[in-house]
Amino acid sequence: LSQNGYGGFVLKPAPRHLPRGTSRAMSPARGSGSCGMGLRLLLAVALSSRCAEADSIIQIVSEIKSFRDGSIELFAATAASLKEAGATEDAAALQKWSDDWLSVLGIQKGLTGLVKDFVLNYLGRSNYHDRNGALVQALKDVGGSIPKNKKVSDGTVEKLRQKVLDLCENGMDLFEEGGSLHEMLKELKAAFKPSNMPHFAKGLASSASIRKAFEYMSGPRPDKGEEL
Repeated sequence: LSQNGYGGFVLKPAPRHLPRGTSRAMSPARGSGSCGMGLRLLLAVALSSRCAEADSIIQIVSEIKSFRDGSIELFAATAASLKEAGATEDAAALQKWSDDWLSVLGIQKGLTGLVKDFVLNYLGRSNYHDRNGALVQALKDVGGSIPKNKKVSDGTVEKLRQKVLDLCENGMDLFEEGGSLHEMLKELKAAFKPSNMPHFAKGLASSASIRKAFEYMSGPRPDKGEEL
């Protein structure tokens, strides 16, 4: 893992021959590439407000996994609440977003589709890195809007909705229409309509994982180092 000139991180291919004294058991398991790519996407996009210099890669990947697991948990709980209220179409749409974009596998969708779009079209390109300031700030704002306890008021959830909409708008302005990242954010924006928010509030109240993940993401930036 090396740092490029834009402050991003590039995963170098592993050598064909393992270093002397390294056992096969220590090498990455076959078939794990898709998951690794998905974690790297979230590392590059979702954690752009954090600095990797101060946090170990293992810790960051652990927090990314918590973020994905918490998001799946949040959307499942929200969809269940919608279904219980009789809003079956909204429940199905919300669950579909989670299944489409938070899954590990995929070509145009899923974490693999998202990371393919990001790596091929944005990572290391000045046109992205010179213009992503608003997106980075929007990510911080969403993290700061996540309630830190189970008491979720109407005002809190509406503030969160506005911050998520800002995030989607900034991302959609930055990422090309038709690409995986743009489409994911477009669908996320549709999911955060006002009628869904009381059900998101129930999901937030029951999901400790998503609160913990966003608390990490929106934490203070270290004094030194560059953003991803």
